[in-house]
Amino acid sequence: MPTALVMRPSAGDARRLASAIGLAAALLVAMVQPAQAQLFSDDEARRAILDLRGKLDLMQRDLTRRLDDMQTRLERMEQGSRGQLDLQNQIASMRQEIAALRGALEVQANDLAQADKRQRDAGQDLDTRLKRLEPTALSLDGKQIMVDPAERRAYEAALAQLRNGDFKGAQAAFQQFQSAYPQSAYSAAVQYWIGSSQYAQKDNKAAIASLQAFVQRYPEHPRTPDALLTLGNALTDSGDRKAAGDTFRLIVQKFPDSTAAPTARDRLAALSAPPKR
Repeated sequence: MPTALVMRPSAGDARRLASAIGLAAALLVAMVQPAQAQLFSDDEARRAILDLRGKLDLMQRDLTRRLDDMQTRLERMEQGSRGQLDLQNQIASMRQEIAALRGALEVQANDLAQADKRQRDAGQDLDTRLKRLEPTALSLDGKQIMVDPAERRAYEAALAQLRNGDFKGAQAAFQQFQSAYPQSAYSAAVQYWIGSSQYAQKDNKAAIASLQAFVQRYPEHPRTPDALLTLGNALTDSGDRKAAGDTFRLIVQKFPDSTAAPTARDRLAALSAPPKR
């Protein structure tokens, strides 16, 4: 609630008031003195005047003392008020500084949180990129191999073309793979699929060369019986019955338990049968 302002007299004002009272008293004595001279004797008049003057002096000194005391208390109150005002100003200033520091702290905390998030995101992104570049372990034809992610994607893309019946595109993709990854763990499988793609396109000459290369390079590979079977078919289609028979016979003799063996026996029997008239 607002406080009403009270105008307090200063020490100078108090002294001037006391002087005015003294002057008024003196005038009063001067006015009374002639009348008293008529009523009293000179001695009595002088005593009365002296007595009155004494009382007025006492009153003046008492009033002056009271005014001085009031002035002293007023000055103390003003000093206290100024001290309180200074204290309030200091408190307000400190509160502003605290608010500013809190704001700066919040900004720093937010910046730190953002920096931490960026660091985590960068770390995760780096881990993801590294994982894309790190070799991957997988099983191929019953054997554990290590391949790069890009290498694996290229192989699987070429194989997908083959499975979709795009034999020409698959052949080209596998041959590009051979050039890009000459030491790949996929090399045996790639060579096999190149020969199979060529045979599917009825390119018997190219298929024979590719499959013979595969058999010579990987004689114990799990796909060797199937490669020999496709090779025998390509030789049969090209008219080389003797080489085809030898190829089917090799399957029966060396890989009797393979899935290609029953078909090889049937093809061998068909080649051994006399031609129909």
